[in-house]
Amino acid sequence: MKQLLLVHKSPSTVCTVTSFLKGGGYDVTCVENGKAALQNVMGLKYDVLITGLSIPIMNGLELIKNIRLRDNCVPVIILSGTASVETAVEAMRIGADDFVVEKTENLGKTLLFVIERAIQLKRAERRLQIYESNLPICMHCKKIRYERENNKDAWVSIEKYFNQKMSGVNFSHGICPECIKKYYPESHLN
Repeated sequence: MKQLLLVHKSPSTVCTVTSFLKGGGYDVTCVENGKAALQNVMGLKYDVLITGLSIPIMNGLELIKNIRLRDNCVPVIILSGTASVETAVEAMRIGADDFVVEKTENLGKTLLFVIERAIQLKRAERRLQIYESNLPICMHCKKIRYERENNKDAWVSIEKYFNQKMSGVNFSHGICPECIKKYYPESHLN
């Protein structure tokens, strides 16, 4: 069961949202303020955090800043009573993954969709970070193994790879099929 942390100032919103989320298969933990939310997120493993903006002790924007300062990559969704574009933009700029207005029609379905999308995007980000932090490179020709969409590997030049990607990658060593044939022809004969 996926673990969700919810912090919001309105008890009726907490009750309603908790009901939606439990019905969607989430184990929901509720806390009363931003400080408690930060402590819980840092100490335990949650799949997602839903927070209001006007929560006690530490508001929602401060909570997001503190979470991101600690390099925590838990998906964060803002659940707000206001539909302010400026507030939504600010929340996303500092690290929120999505913004849902409480008065949204079909709030339960919308929240479940937004949560699943945020979880999937964060998982993809983590996989990409892991993949790029340990890059397979041929020890002979220096081509890089690049996984394509059809799950088949392609070996591309370093230049081509870095034209498509960013720097900051650690290299590991491997050997591509062409270099196996070239440098170890006897192993190719079998």
